[in-house]
Amino acid sequence: MGCRSRCEQTALLRFVARADDAGPQWRVILDERRRLPGRGAYVHPDPECLEAAITRRALLRALRLTVPGEVDLGDVRSLQAQQHG
Repeated sequence: MGCRSRCEQTALLRFVARADDAGPQWRVILDERRRLPGRGAYVHPDPECLEAAITRRALLRALRLTVPGEVDLGDVRSLQAQQHG
C-alpha cells in the first residue's frame, strides 16, 4: 500500500488496529502471526514503503481509521526505526 506494488501476502507485514484503553482510542500493531482478529493492512517490509504508507495515510485508510490524532502509531514507528538501524 505504501509503494502501490502488488506482492504475495506472505511476503508482506500485516498490521491491525486494536482498541487501547490507556491513551489514544486506537493502537496500530504488527500482527506477526497473522492471527489477530480485525481488518488487516499489508505493507512491504521496506522502510521506504512503510514511511510512504504512513505519510499518505494509506495505512489508516486501509484499517478504516478516520481520525489520525486518536491513533497510536508508536509500534509502527519503532519497527521502522529498527529496519533503518
